[in-house]
Amino acid sequence: MAEALVIVVLQKITSALGEQGLKILGSKLQKQLPDIQEVTNRMRLLQSDFSMMQAFISQVDVHRSNDKVLEAWLEQVRQAAHEAEDIVDEYIYLVGQMEGTDSFLKRALTQAADAKKWRKLAAQAKFMEDCLQKITETKKRFDVSATDSRKDITSSYCTRLQHLSDHSFLNDEADFVGNAEEVKRLTEWLSDARKNCTVISVCGMGGLGKTTIASSIYKKEEIKRMFICRAWISVSQSYRVKDLLKRILLQLTTKNENNQDGIDTMDCVNLVQLLQTYLKDRRYLIVLDDVWSRDSWPLLDSAFVKNNSGSRIIITTRVQAVASLADKNHEMKVSLLPKEEAWTLFSQKAFARLHDRSCPLNLKASAERIVDKCQDYQIERKRLIRLWIAEGFIEDRGPETILSEVGACYLKELADRSLLQVVDRNEYGRPKKFQMHDLVRELSLTISKKEKFATTWDHPNSDCNSDGSRRLSVQKDGNLIQTVTNSAQLRSVIVFVEEVSSSWLKDCYPSFRLLRVLSLRYCHIQKIPANLSNLFNLHYLDLGYTKLKEISTSIGKLSNLQTLYLKGSVMELPSDVTMLTKLQHLIIDVGRFGSSASNKIRRLEHLQTLKNIEANSCLVQNLGCFTRMRSLGIRKVLESYNTDLWTSISKMTALTSLSVIAADRDRDILDLSDLKPLPYLEKLMLSGKLEKGAIPPVFGHFPKLKSLRLCFSGLHEDPLAQFSVMFQNLGHLSLYRCYDGTRLTFGAGWFPMLKHLYLSSMGELKEVEIWTAP
Repeated sequence: MAEALVIVVLQKITSALGEQGLKILGSKLQKQLPDIQEVTNRMRLLQSDFSMMQAFISQVDVHRSNDKVLEAWLEQVRQAAHEAEDIVDEYIYLVGQMEGTDSFLKRALTQAADAKKWRKLAAQAKFMEDCLQKITETKKRFDVSATDSRKDITSSYCTRLQHLSDHSFLNDEADFVGNAEEVKRLTEWLSDARKNCTVISVCGMGGLGKTTIASSIYKKEEIKRMFICRAWISVSQSYRVKDLLKRILLQLTTKNENNQDGIDTMDCVNLVQLLQTYLKDRRYLIVLDDVWSRDSWPLLDSAFVKNNSGSRIIITTRVQAVASLADKNHEMKVSLLPKEEAWTLFSQKAFARLHDRSCPLNLKASAERIVDKCQDYQIERKRLIRLWIAEGFIEDRGPETILSEVGACYLKELADRSLLQVVDRNEYGRPKKFQMHDLVRELSLTISKKEKFATTWDHPNSDCNSDGSRRLSVQKDGNLIQTVTNSAQLRSVIVFVEEVSSSWLKDCYPSFRLLRVLSLRYCHIQKIPANLSNLFNLHYLDLGYTKLKEISTSIGKLSNLQTLYLKGSVMELPSDVTMLTKLQHLIIDVGRFGSSASNKIRRLEHLQTLKNIEANSCLVQNLGCFTRMRSLGIRKVLESYNTDLWTSISKMTALTSLSVIAADRDRDILDLSDLKPLPYLEKLMLSGKLEKGAIPPVFGHFPKLKSLRLCFSGLHEDPLAQFSVMFQNLGHLSLYRCYDGTRLTFGAGWFPMLKHLYLSSMGELKEVEIWTAP
């Protein structure tokens, strides 16, 4: 994690040095406060030093956990990175104080207190520069290197993984619980009539039972009779292909067959040839358990003869790239056990020594809490990505890419490596929610706490000292948040409890001063503390589903805010929201801008998400300035707004999701004649009568549309034939009270990607005709 921390610091320095704040700190101000320029220059030197450290750390062998010298040196780097982050964030904070009104700026020029702060920061930057120099000298003095010739460290780690895999293989079948569907399908794949050699993969996160499923079938007597020639090989992370080939040969053959003589001296080519010869006329079953990479596959694939004898190869893995080696329709995903089966398995393991292996009544409540915890918490994709962006965790790959897209790539990689599991997808197949296996979570928490990345308060007696951790998750007892101590470095606070004292922010402000993330979703707060507006570094503010009725006008001071989540709480937005010029995501239930705010909304040119905003004449005219908009939801649209609204939306060329709701579904018509093609639109929802009760011609220019929902459209003709030509990628189609006719017809081959179809409340509809292919 040291490398990740250094990368975050580098990204923060780059961002700070390029901020608009540098323009505000002009030459006159720098003459008055020369320490500002000194801090800026020293931050550039820090940037250079950390770049070199990051390059070195990226080459360190991840398995060298027992190298005490290296670990001690990395701890020095981590500590330096934390202190450098403090300097950068303090720099951003002081710049934020100087932004705003002239009186604020004049005070910055005259007050000695501000000069003192900058002088102190310059001294800290100089001290950090000296520390980095000493860390570099330490590396040379103790000969700290990125690689290690000692093989025992990596070997012992990988041996442990192999032992865990072997233990799962040797488990008693009587302990096997759940996954009946997976076992049935895997058995069918092994015993079906396919004569060609078939590769099967079993994929899922660690601890889900992949090895147990495969071994339970491998040991079945009917499978043993079916495949006389069998081998089970535990691969794990570190291996040599030569060793794998030798182990396969030793398991497949016997000493009497004279195939084991001399294999210790053979090279890979000879071992492959020997395996090919041996397997040529045999029906074989080979299991490669816990495979982490595809590197060895070309040689192994050559050795596994395609002899049309009904042979099978099973690969268990937690890596999607490896699972994709399977033949078509032979990839199996293993998911978490349902709660009932999880309870049975827990009882068998925890109470194995009891006669009936069942939970005693006096322990049942505690045991059920343990099982519930093992189910883990569902993580929202959009929320997680926005949190990563706010923290500066996502790499900026230049003007051609959007940070949210890079974040989605990060999540995909985590899911492909089975560190996260997709548990819910949206209507067109994109992951919507993830969950983490409890074993992975516990490991993450242990590492996070050790490296002071994050800590949790998840029981009433949690230690209210965060031990210098930068991130705090409050999961039990919201009153603890008032007693935060030794936490001046906090960057993120996420509260999962409902009851929080009204004075919490006032009491904790010294610890929250440099916060970038504050999430109070579902907290029972009725008023935002006044000093919230002093959190100049805040990038993410979640006040959703609270008891707030209004937002203070002082929110306009949060000049670095990127995400403002108000769904389920505030409805009226003050005009000061338009001062948040870096705002990217504004999510509300039914938000209203007053006329003065609507005139100033053009300031929010960076907006990418604007959900559930109420339309007014001024707003729809100004929407065209949001050329970066990707997700727009607007409601209460009057017929008189049509020209301005669709002209403005036409300028949102990056738009992927659009929802438009008419003010009166029986009277206000949605006329899309002024709408231009939207090449990236994936999701469209229109609620209201369409002009002339016909499909708008522009529908033919949404080539990427995957989800379409129409409500109260008043269509006179069956739209399905036209839709089938227009929307070849459509995966979700919902029609609600949108068609006045009596018959709908689905033709053979229409909508090849369709997964979800909803037809509802069409009063005149009497018949749905479906044609199938001959």
